[in-house]
Amino acid sequence: MENRWPNPPWPGSTRPSTSWGPRKLKVDAQNQPAQDGQLFNLLQFFFVGQASKEVYTVHLTKCLEKSIKIVEDKYRNMLEESEIRLQVKHDFATYKAIRQTHGHRHLNQAFDTRYVEFGADDFWLLAENQAREPIATYCLRRFVVDDFYDLIRSLTLWFSLRPQPADPRFVVQCRIPSFGGEIAHGGGLWIRDDYRGASRLAVVMPRFARAVALLRRPFDHDSAMIRDEPDDRPDAAERKATYMGSRVYGFARVRRIIDGWFPPEGREAIIHLCHATRAEAIASLFDPPVANGGLRLAEFGKRPLVDQHNQPIHTPAILSKRQEQASV
Repeated sequence: MENRWPNPPWPGSTRPSTSWGPRKLKVDAQNQPAQDGQLFNLLQFFFVGQASKEVYTVHLTKCLEKSIKIVEDKYRNMLEESEIRLQVKHDFATYKAIRQTHGHRHLNQAFDTRYVEFGADDFWLLAENQAREPIATYCLRRFVVDDFYDLIRSLTLWFSLRPQPADPRFVVQCRIPSFGGEIAHGGGLWIRDDYRGASRLAVVMPRFARAVALLRRPFDHDSAMIRDEPDDRPDAAERKATYMGSRVYGFARVRRIIDGWFPPEGREAIIHLCHATRAEAIASLFDPPVANGGLRLAEFGKRPLVDQHNQPIHTPAILSKRQEQASV
């Protein structure tokens, strides 16, 4: 049997539904935002129970969307209290110009207008300070595919405008089962040196992008990739990717997907895949460190995970002092 990530059995689907038992859903008559306990009831009903798209529209759109919107507003307000403004953008040429202005000549081709064609559902986030200077970016694209790994193997993820020939040296292997459907794929995270760590932008930006994407249209899976730095040791790359992907960026699992020749950069590299199902992506928005006071304004002045030179502190068992923040 094909090793594939299961998807909810929509009406007309040929996928077996034996593992998707029904769940009960309690929704306030006035469709009030979900509280903590009710949120997980909603998630279990829709993502584990046999819920149709019509049931989703009736029961979840008004209730769960309000909850996600509350979290989205909390992120935005929290940053604005720190004089940081967050905007949703669609012009990726501007994103590229900002990155290049700050010295990044080589960008991830998956978010570079020279190499890929962007769709109407693709967007990027721009964080600005009080002087309206760019201080952080994060991109999110959406793909509709049968198998996300095929998008990687064909290099279409990075070169949709310039198809690349098959490269026998490029091997894709991952312990995360293959998955398909509507896939959100994030990356292009950049934070200006003087805002790294204390601003918590590395925590907020991926989650805010998830909230924006979910409110526009639910996706089936959320993903990102973390690449090593050329001088990273394999064990250090593993620890860094696992910590940053799960604890900071909020993904449910992080697994190595490439360990060898990486055509987009023309070098040997270690690449980790970050993954979350739709339910896990929604749950990450309500993580206690993020949604329940863990990022209060009063804590912005505390010692950060990484300092202004992007060197980790507080986590000697996780990352050595020489390691930089993982790149996505």
